[in-house]
Amino acid sequence: MASNMCGTYYHSIDAKGRMSFPNKLREDLGPEFYLCIGHDDHYIAVYSPEEFDVYQSKLNTIPGKAGSDLRRKLLSFSEKQVPDKQGRISVSQPLRDYAMLNKDVVVIGSSNHAEIWDKDAWDEFNSKITLADISAQLENLVL
Repeated sequence: MASNMCGTYYHSIDAKGRMSFPNKLREDLGPEFYLCIGHDDHYIAVYSPEEFDVYQSKLNTIPGKAGSDLRRKLLSFSEKQVPDKQGRISVSQPLRDYAMLNKDVVVIGSSNHAEIWDKDAWDEFNSKITLADISAQLENLVL
């Protein structure tokens, strides 16, 4: 399973939604991967097939209509990607709209998945996280 993804990569996305996907992250994800809407912010989550199975399994544990509604929403936006020989993918318009992607995008590694952010949204997110916030969250961990 891809669980060691890290790094920040700057790319651009064209009007048709095509973008290069970082080689290092493609190596971690494998020859195909899945794009999904981010569940806690406006970004695109990128999962290896194994991690996508884990993600779906967790969604399947949510019972009743609430679970069905959530699966419909999250999985209807999901799409399988197989990068072309140049390492490019094509991001659908609904995913681009959800993540508010403009021309400049940032692809980050985030442990067991990658994320695609609009550069301005990524910069804003980073400006809100302080060293004090990081220290407070990490103080109980032994690193």
